[in-house]
Amino acid sequence: MINDKEKKHSIKCCYKLGDTDVDCLFKLMELNRPVTSVELADIMKFSKTTVENSLKKLIDVGLVIRIKPEEKRIGRPKFEYAIPNNLWDKIKKDLVECGRKISSAAT
Repeated sequence: MINDKEKKHSIKCCYKLGDTDVDCLFKLMELNRPVTSVELADIMKFSKTTVENSLKKLIDVGLVIRIKPEEKRIGRPKFEYAIPNNLWDKIKKDLVECGRKISSAAT
């Protein structure tokens, strides 16, 4: 059975992410509910900017989704971030493809 450290390393390599990005991803998985960037930053003891930069990268590679609040507010909406339902299926598929590319590059 692969441990979390190995999972994190594989995800970092495949998606070209940093430690903070992967830590944010795993914290969202652990929380298992939508959270704002401010809430995630508070929980992780990171700055809001650091968390927002990581969330943007995670959204760009399809590992996190951004949810727009339904209530109408004045000013900027406070988006929530969550893990997509099929996350591990996507990661498995992407890792297989990543491994295939690495293997073919090595031959």
